[in-house]
Amino acid sequence: MNPFIRYISIFIFMLVSSISIAQEDNCAFKLEEAEALYETGILDSIPAMLRSCINNDSFDDEELSRAYKLLILTYLFEDYQEMAELTMLKFLKEFPEYEFKATDPVEFRYLYNSYQTIPTFSVGIIAGGNYTFARIIEPYSVSNTGDYKGEYSAGLYFQAGLQFKKYITEEIEINLDIIYTGKTFDYSIEQLTSKTTYTENLQMLSFPLTGTYDFKLSNLNPFVRVGFNVDYILAATADFEIQYPENVALNTKETDYDIMEDRNSMNFAALVGAGMKFHFKMGYVIADLRYHYNFSNIVNSENRYNDLKWGSYGYIDDDFTINNFYISIGYVKPFYRTRQNK
Repeated sequence: MNPFIRYISIFIFMLVSSISIAQEDNCAFKLEEAEALYETGILDSIPAMLRSCINNDSFDDEELSRAYKLLILTYLFEDYQEMAELTMLKFLKEFPEYEFKATDPVEFRYLYNSYQTIPTFSVGIIAGGNYTFARIIEPYSVSNTGDYKGEYSAGLYFQAGLQFKKYITEEIEINLDIIYTGKTFDYSIEQLTSKTTYTENLQMLSFPLTGTYDFKLSNLNPFVRVGFNVDYILAATADFEIQYPENVALNTKETDYDIMEDRNSMNFAALVGAGMKFHFKMGYVIADLRYHYNFSNIVNSENRYNDLKWGSYGYIDDDFTINNFYISIGYVKPFYRTRQNK
C-alpha cells in the first residue's frame, strides 16, 4: 500500500474514532444536564436534548435506560400520555426483563405495570460432546452364539446445532432441536485363532422434541426435560482389524469402510434430561445434560449376511441399539411480545 494512502487512512480512522468518543461523552453530559433540568422542573427542552443521542445509539445500556425513564416521566408530567406510552414500548423492547430499582418513581412503576412483556419464542445454538454405548438386543456370531465373547466399548464424539423454543407458560417450554451429531463406539471379539477389533462411526441429524419445566430462581433457573428423539443417519463407516497372534502375516486392516446399507437410517429414542440456565445480557447461557434410550434396532437385518468382507474379518452384526449421554452448552436469545393490560 502507498505510504501516503496508509497515513491518510490512519488519520481518518483516528478522526472518526475521536468524533465518536466525543459524541458519546457529549451525550453522557447531556443526560446529566437533562436529569438536572428535570429536578428543577424545567421539562420542555428535555426530549430534544435526548432524542438525537437515543437515535444515534450514543448511550450505553445503563445510560439508555436512564434516558428512556427520564423521557417517560417528562411526558407524564407534561400530560403527554400517548408519548409516554410510546416511549414505554421502546423501553420494553430494549429492556424486556427490566427489574425495578429503589429509585424508580411510582409514576414510572404504574405505567410499566400496565404492560406485559411476554417471551413468545427463542432461538439458540448448542454444542457439546456425547458418550455412546451399545445395547445388545440379540447376539449373532460367525460361530456358536452360546460361546459368544464379543464386547462393546463406549466412545466419545461431538454434536452441534440449533434450538427453537416455544413458551407455553412462564415455567413450561416446548423445544425442537436440529442437531448434527457424530457417534462412535468400539467392538472386539476373540475367535479361536484371531482377534477382531471394530470401530463404527456414525454421522446423523438428530431431531429431539422435548418439554421442559423451569424452576425460577432469580438469575439461575434449573430445569428438567422429557421427550423423544429421531435420528436420521447420514453416513456410517467402520474400521476393521483382524490379528492372528500365531501368524502375523495374515493380519489385515481396513478403514472408512462404508456400512450405510447395513444400517437403518431412522432410529427412535426416549429422552430425559436436566440443566441450568444462566441469564446473560438479552438471553441466557444454557448447560444441558441428556440421556437417550433408543428403542430401534440400528441394524438392517436383511443385509446381515450379504457382505462377504465382514466374514473375512470374523465379524457379524448383532442386533443392537445405541444409547447416549449428551452434555452441551449454548446461548439462547428470547423474542418478546409486549401487550397492554386491559
